[in-house]
Amino acid sequence: MSKSLALITIMLVIIATITVPTQGQHVDWSPTKTTVRITDDMGKIVHVHCKSSDDDLGDRYLYQGAITEWSFHANIRGTTLYSCVLQWDSVTKNVVIYDAKKDEDLCISKCWRILRTDGAYFYNQNRNSWDKRYAW
Repeated sequence: MSKSLALITIMLVIIATITVPTQGQHVDWSPTKTTVRITDDMGKIVHVHCKSSDDDLGDRYLYQGAITEWSFHANIRGTTLYSCVLQWDSVTKNVVIYDAKKDEDLCISKCWRILRTDGAYFYNQNRNSWDKRYAW
């Protein structure tokens, strides 16, 4: 009996070691790949710098009608978050462009955003509509 208990304990330790991330490891779990797309509809050049706790996507410059996009799997804890610094003319805005806690029910795979002169609009994939989430 004690040998089987020891074997089960060892197996559980091995499984936990394989599946639990250590600090700095990135674990994808969602079977659906999420794509965040940002479109510039402001009529101005917009400097975009987005990052999460794991990924820095670097500097991108969007012209009218241009897009930038990236895809990922949300982490198992549901804490995936991407924030962006948006700059145009002399304006700087900090925007949470994807937050798993808010967006998981609104966009399954198409987390599209449009930057307009009056704010940032987020696509609601379930309702097939655009919602203004940020005003400026």
